[in-house]
Amino acid sequence: MKYAIGLDIGIESVGYAVLELDSHDQPFRIERLGSRVFDRAEHPKDGSSLAVPRREARGARRRLRRHRHRLERIRGLILSSGILSGAELDALYKGQLEDIYALRTKALDELVSREAFARILIHLAQRRGYRSNRKADAADKENGVLLAAVSENQKRCEEKGYRTVGEMFYRDEAFAIYKRNKQANYLNTVDRASVEAEARLIFAAQRERGAAYASEETEAAYLDILLSQRSFAEGPACGPYSGNQVERMRGKCTFEEGQLRAAKASYSFQLFNLCQHINHIRLSAKGVTRSLTDEERQQVYELAHEKAEVTFAQIRKLLHLAEDEDFVGIRYEAGARAKAEKNAKLKDLENYHKIRKCISAYSAEAFAELSYDQLDAIGEALSKNQSDADITGELTAAKLSPQVIEALLTLPNFAKFGHLSVMACRKILPFLQQGYTYDKACEAAGYDPKANNGKPELYLPSLPKNQSEITSPVVLRAVSQTIKVVNAIVREMQGSPVYLNIELARELAHDKKERDEIKKAQDKNAETNEQLMEQLREYTDGKIGGQDLIKMKLWQEQDGRCMYSGEAIEIERLTEPGYVDVDHIVPYSICFDDRMANKVLVLTAENRQKGNRLPLQYLQGKKRDDFIIRVEQSNLKYAKKSRLLKESISDEAEWKQRNLQDTQFMASYLHRYISEHLLFAPSDSGRKRRVTAVNGAITAYVRKRWGIRKIREDGDLHHAVDAVVIGCITQGMINRISRYSYYKETKDNGDYIVDEQTGELITRFPTPWAHFLDELSIRMTQNAKNMRKQLFDANYDSYAEIDLETVMPPFVSRMCNHKSTGSAHLETVRSGKLLDQGKVISKVALTALKLDATGEIANYYNPESDRLLYEALKERLQAHGGDGKRAFADGEFRKPKADGTPGPVVKKVKVIDTVSNVVQVQDQTGVANNETMLRCDVFRVEDDGYYFVPVYVADTVKPQLPSLAPIAGKDADGRKRWKQMREEDFLFTLYPNDLIRIYSKKPFSLNVVNKKSTLPEKMTVPGEEGVFLYYRGMNISTAVLNAITHDNTYSHDSIGKTMQRIEKYEVDVLGNIRRIGEEKRKDFSHKKK
Repeated sequence: MKYAIGLDIGIESVGYAVLELDSHDQPFRIERLGSRVFDRAEHPKDGSSLAVPRREARGARRRLRRHRHRLERIRGLILSSGILSGAELDALYKGQLEDIYALRTKALDELVSREAFARILIHLAQRRGYRSNRKADAADKENGVLLAAVSENQKRCEEKGYRTVGEMFYRDEAFAIYKRNKQANYLNTVDRASVEAEARLIFAAQRERGAAYASEETEAAYLDILLSQRSFAEGPACGPYSGNQVERMRGKCTFEEGQLRAAKASYSFQLFNLCQHINHIRLSAKGVTRSLTDEERQQVYELAHEKAEVTFAQIRKLLHLAEDEDFVGIRYEAGARAKAEKNAKLKDLENYHKIRKCISAYSAEAFAELSYDQLDAIGEALSKNQSDADITGELTAAKLSPQVIEALLTLPNFAKFGHLSVMACRKILPFLQQGYTYDKACEAAGYDPKANNGKPELYLPSLPKNQSEITSPVVLRAVSQTIKVVNAIVREMQGSPVYLNIELARELAHDKKERDEIKKAQDKNAETNEQLMEQLREYTDGKIGGQDLIKMKLWQEQDGRCMYSGEAIEIERLTEPGYVDVDHIVPYSICFDDRMANKVLVLTAENRQKGNRLPLQYLQGKKRDDFIIRVEQSNLKYAKKSRLLKESISDEAEWKQRNLQDTQFMASYLHRYISEHLLFAPSDSGRKRRVTAVNGAITAYVRKRWGIRKIREDGDLHHAVDAVVIGCITQGMINRISRYSYYKETKDNGDYIVDEQTGELITRFPTPWAHFLDELSIRMTQNAKNMRKQLFDANYDSYAEIDLETVMPPFVSRMCNHKSTGSAHLETVRSGKLLDQGKVISKVALTALKLDATGEIANYYNPESDRLLYEALKERLQAHGGDGKRAFADGEFRKPKADGTPGPVVKKVKVIDTVSNVVQVQDQTGVANNETMLRCDVFRVEDDGYYFVPVYVADTVKPQLPSLAPIAGKDADGRKRWKQMREEDFLFTLYPNDLIRIYSKKPFSLNVVNKKSTLPEKMTVPGEEGVFLYYRGMNISTAVLNAITHDNTYSHDSIGKTMQRIEKYEVDVLGNIRRIGEEKRKDFSHKKK
């Protein structure tokens, strides 16, 4: 079977459609369709990388490990130097201890005991101050705040005459309450040099007073330990995170085998980018476009070396451009031409100018003497190294002077690497400088830009691990899932497609913050639209549609006048047939541009006269002159003005291609990747273009004209419908739409168009085949029996030889999450003293306190330990109605002393919480809540029902799997109830997005997922028929599972023990399902080393 594929690719879904093709390679039947859904690879709240928690936890472990090792070495030194014996060191912190800061101050003026001296050495090693590996860290915002605190404390020491920072902490009122930093407050931060100076002073003071254990040898050994600091970027000494991680992840050059990719900050790569962007600059005047001349390119090239940012306004002035010449690609707004050109910039040499400015501040001559190789070396060193020592080493090898190196160390690190090596950039550059496009320059340099180091294969290969084009985890997952879908289709169809169409969602090009801003703008636009609709309803009793809304918007934009004639348009008649039209300024048949920038509201009579022409091609004489003045004096956006004043279109083919094809980076990348790696079947029609990145605007226009509604709130199957539409956007369909548009534009002039394939007069918007819309509607039917009956009754010729029993409704496939890693527990650790009673002790802010029904502070732990404090807290709460937020809003509550005077500030107190399932940590003395439930193990007890055992990350390192299943409710003591399970009653394991089918003795209801959905709020399911659901999670308190329908339209939140039957199924990428029998319960022994 000859077939084509349509793909609708988003940040958390891939809609797909397989279309059977006729002898002209045109689709004529839907073979199959569906949606593949997955979680976006980012934190849902803030869009941060999912790797951030793991990276931060790994960093914290590394810091703690190094801190612990440092203290071990200090303790070893204390023993080896004879300061204390082993027994004395073990007992060092027992009994009543003198304040350590008092000891640090006393040690400056008098002899301290050996125990006190040991405590001082350990404390200095614990609080050894801040030291950065980079001088440039001061430019970092957080480091800037930290360094400001360091500077402030240095100043305080000098002004108040403190000899050491220890003395400052002990005597200064600023540190009377807190000696350590709290949250993001760096008040108590000092630098490493100050701590070193204090250590030297204490050693010297003790030697002067006869302390043999404070010898110069011991001091040297101590300072060696105290000041040693491994660059954090180096990681551990060995293991997967050791060494230069940036260098390890750096890819190889696309063209030069064995060569590493160039740093984007290298001069060669910056020039490479600059020349490409200069060559891309195009100018347009009166419908004619041109590139820059050789002389103009050279002028811009030289200007870019003079300024870090070159605006297009500066380029206009430099090149003395005519008033009617505009830059192609700049979004001009009404009356803001200069602003638009100032905002558009060339910044390809930004890092070059940072280097120039930095070195020139030391010596302009020194920068002028730098060679091409040295500029590349600077960009390289500052991109891959994280410490001043490593940077200095590389720059010294590049023969830079110590003074220049010292200046460069103040620059922050550069980021990212390109796709080509320095060698390749230098070979291509001479041709780019001659004005060649990238592909031509590559060929001239002896490279093949289309080469992919292999022949196209039946299946798409996975993305190379060292690829650098895609840096966003969200996009990477979307592309990875797309590859899986394509390969699954090829495997199922047992052969290659003839062509493949893709459409990428606009949101793939944006991060979380940008997507949120777009969503906010869309919501605001929807609100504005609703207001306009309400305004329109005041003037008509009839039904108002989307086209009427566009008319209203244009009427307001044009101050209520016809754009072509200038006559007033009566708002009361906006919806009246035959009165006004929404016209495409540049005919749609020519440009395929359906955006608002190409639309105006005109009287129908004027539109008939214009026909298939530009406004200035049909307007004549005074009417034409008046029109030009009216447009130029209007407040219309620049893009619309430029279309209205076009006199001709010389680049019609290019304009049409621009609006039909998606040119954003990811679309181009995926287009290239599929074209180069996927094998395609022979084309009977001689089709050359096998992969097309369809512009979303044309898909939206066609879908609208076919009457296909897209309601995202109604589940995930709309992706499949979109994929069908995308797959049908062939060149043949484009030609038919163009002919139809021409017919609509010229029908009042007596012209007519005949369909070349059917010989019929074109009077209706074309569809891919005669019964396309009906077939699509039938194929979306979710009940397989009903769908097949409708296909049988329709008696389509295209299904005559198809076994209808093999035709299945679309079933959404969801990416399962079978991982067994993650955080073992939440970060907050609480006391486990009362764990045997099902309770834990934790500290809470005073604002969280409240009074219980008896008038006491709810869940307060051990009031008798400090009765004065308890009563004072209770009195404050009583005065504010038991509301802790109001009672302690000022954050300043002092603990009362026995004499009635105010004592220290109290921020938190201990309370008791009831817990049911926690993790014991810190040698069983502390407890923390479980973090992630990995899976749920399903058991069925004969004559009792189903039970569900939760399995957490913490359970993966235990010798045995958990076997307790929660039971709804609590016992008489208020503790959670659990039931012991037997291994012989185990059925199967459920991970998130595993498919189950549930049956019940009687009908049950499902609730709609999205409250904005147009679907009924509830769906009743016949219990004996069962329903397929994707497992989502488990509720421990109620002991039930929750799940959603395959298309995420309805949910079931109370799948409990009384279900008649629960079955588990396996779903492949294309939504084919297969039942899984009873499983053997798997432990995590495979994880253990």
